[in-house]
Amino acid sequence: MTTDLVSAGRVLRPGFPLALGAFALYSVGMALGWLITDNAFDETDQVLADMWWVIAILCVLMWGVVALAGLRVQRSRRVGWLAWFLIVPLVVSLLGAGLVFSDPGTDWANVAFVLGATLLVGIGEETAFRGIVLNSLATRMSVAWAVVGSSVLFGLYHGINVMIRPVGDTLVQMVLAAVTGVLLGFIYAMSGGNLVLVIVLHWIFDFRVIGPLAADGSRNGLDFVVPVMVLGSVVAVVAGFRRLGAARWPATDLVRQ
Repeated sequence: MTTDLVSAGRVLRPGFPLALGAFALYSVGMALGWLITDNAFDETDQVLADMWWVIAILCVLMWGVVALAGLRVQRSRRVGWLAWFLIVPLVVSLLGAGLVFSDPGTDWANVAFVLGATLLVGIGEETAFRGIVLNSLATRMSVAWAVVGSSVLFGLYHGINVMIRPVGDTLVQMVLAAVTGVLLGFIYAMSGGNLVLVIVLHWIFDFRVIGPLAADGSRNGLDFVVPVMVLGSVVAVVAGFRRLGAARWPATDLVRQ
């Protein structure tokens, strides 16, 4: 029961309302950011240049929710075998980015800015969806189903991009985001709750695309992350439900005592 997870001093209770609340807060925050900045989605560094401060505010808000709920979102240093479905292609993709960066005309200041801004994206979204949403859902259902639920919400969250891009493109992004969420969610769960790991993976996942565009407008020539990620997501579902389909995280793993 959720009440078993919350001590008298906690303001927020982990559970369905907190999961949906974090989803709504992050989604509304980003939607307002798009309205305020009047941006156009084109996958360039200009998006982050306009939106980085919005993402920074959301990062602070999400960690405020973590503190108020007393959630233990980081409780492991393990990596786990499933993470390699992302680590290997991401490393290769970074090598491709390095080839772009080797151009004499590289704008290193812009690349450095994108490196920091994509880190903010990783911190904000992973804290919200793997840290708060997944852990809150895990107080009411098995860990595996909590991963699925958080992944669905992660996909729906990307639906706000319909404000600044075509409907068809947005639907594709929503599906890919949900698939990415499945893999990141099971990586998080099967590592025992290593939030730093999924933040770093998410960070590199975004930087591999935007970094080269920020350097000189070129695209990464060694980028095959998405097909491997889709395969990894299928493996994650099979392995995750076999291992965690009925498993529940104990209260001591979910909240600070």
